[in-house]
Amino acid sequence: MRHPQTRALHAYWQTRRQGGAAPLRADIEPQDISELLGYVFILWRADSQHHIFRLAGTHLCDLYKREFRDQNFLTLWRGHDRTHVQAVLEASISGTSPASMIARAVSMDQRELPVEIAFFPLRGPSGEIDRMLGLFQPLDSTEDLRGRPVIRTALREIHPPAQPATIFPGLAQSDASLVQRVANDQ
Repeated sequence: MRHPQTRALHAYWQTRRQGGAAPLRADIEPQDISELLGYVFILWRADSQHHIFRLAGTHLCDLYKREFRDQNFLTLWRGHDRTHVQAVLEASISGTSPASMIARAVSMDQRELPVEIAFFPLRGPSGEIDRMLGLFQPLDSTEDLRGRPVIRTALREIHPPAQPATIFPGLAQSDASLVQRVANDQ
């Protein structure tokens, strides 16, 4: 996690964990993270294809010049990017570990803003992990967009949850036999 605000939200999420379990949504107090709220969002997992915005900060909405409440987070992504983002969300929820990504938010006139997007799993009212606390943090000044809305989000890097087996089950190995794998290894 690169940005200080992302690290701050991660530290806060860690303080809310109970015995290593993901915190309850009700344990997240807005006043505790007030300086981050403009870029904070909460997703609800309806199913693997639908991670619905329950809350989206004002700065996030302003970047896209639209409201996100009740919209599917995955609609921000296209093609393979959408598949990868969905895999990261599902792995974070099933593994109860944070994940993050670096992306480019692109305006209609091709101005780009690098952003860090972090995900922190939360338990809903039933006790199941079906929520995600997130942060959509610009890494540069938003002035470069010149007030134009972001129309496309493109994935640059993925930092998956700590348990790699939750995204790629075939890669699970004991520490003793851990071999570094490279893309396209057989």
